[in-house]
Amino acid sequence: MLPINKTISLIERYNLAFRDHQFSQFKLKGYQASFLIEISKKSEYPMESLIETMHVDKSTVTRGIQACVNLGYVTISHSESDRRYKHLTLTPLGMTVKEECVLILKQQRSYLMQDFDEAAEAQFLNYLNQLFTRAKELSNYEDDI
Repeated sequence: MLPINKTISLIERYNLAFRDHQFSQFKLKGYQASFLIEISKKSEYPMESLIETMHVDKSTVTRGIQACVNLGYVTISHSESDRRYKHLTLTPLGMTVKEECVLILKQQRSYLMQDFDEAAEAQFLNYLNQLFTRAKELSNYEDDI
């Protein structure tokens, strides 16, 4: 059995490979489909909020959003009160692509979780959230170790 960190890393690596393959039909890579899904939750999504919500660095979000703009999936507008703040909106094409991406992700989750009943899945997700919380705490106190 592999160590927890290695197992999680490999799951994420295969997850991204699957996403890259499935989303290549839309010319999306990595987390760009997730950006579309998150942006669809508000009519004007603040770019800074996307950075915080997705837990990825600013440059990754900036590059990903620019790719989505170039593909015609997202538009960027500047805040009227402060031009430094950007708001993101899905275009009609972006909304269509987002819906297709959601279907792909649902199929992926269904496949991955097919051996879990509802109680086991809930418990598994609870354990993952506990690991996430501990890892986050550990990163904030790494000098104490």
